[in-house]
Amino acid sequence: MREKLDELESLTREYARYSRSAGGLSSVLGGACCLLAYLLGGLLPPTPALRIVLVALPLTWLLARRGMERHYYQRFGHVEEQEGAVERRTHRLCIGAALLVAVSVTVSALSHGARLSMGVVAYLALAWLLVLAGWRWLRSPLDFVVGTFLFCQAAVSCAGFAYPVMGTVAAGLDPPMALLALLFPLAALLLIARGVADHRRFRPLCERLLQLRGKAGAA
Repeated sequence: MREKLDELESLTREYARYSRSAGGLSSVLGGACCLLAYLLGGLLPPTPALRIVLVALPLTWLLARRGMERHYYQRFGHVEEQEGAVERRTHRLCIGAALLVAVSVTVSALSHGARLSMGVVAYLALAWLLVLAGWRWLRSPLDFVVGTFLFCQAAVSCAGFAYPVMGTVAAGLDPPMALLALLFPLAALLLIARGVADHRRFRPLCERLLQLRGKAGAA
């Protein structure tokens, strides 16, 4: 009996990860969206069509993430993962940084109110959407880094420019900007790798939960 209770506790804890820290295939999608935004924004001219695509990418990822969580990874019912003290502090720090940036760009834009345009308004809206998305959905540091890039790439595209790709280092990119250009694709690849690993862990977990449900139904 004790062994069965320990197994149920372990399964519940593992299953709860997919409500917060484990994204599975949604993490793979997020990393792919990040790489796509990185390449499209850095290599193509900022046309209206490209701006629409770049704005759609973070929104598509968050909607898909929510759908996968609800209908696939939490199909047996919602179980919320409990945050530890370190995770909670890290998350608050990330949200604080996003909030500080949003406030700063808003104050800067309002101080030049005569030059406000639709592009600047869209830029500000996306900056505040990042704060909301980070608070509600981007719970891990890696999720937050990728989400930040997706929203920031979309925002700056509305203002008429984009983050450079790593290849522009040869054209004279400053070392700090070169590091920034390298950070985001690396984060995207790490998120993809983590998503694949999480999805592979979920498959045997799902099979075991189905077995337990079958036994409960038979009883």
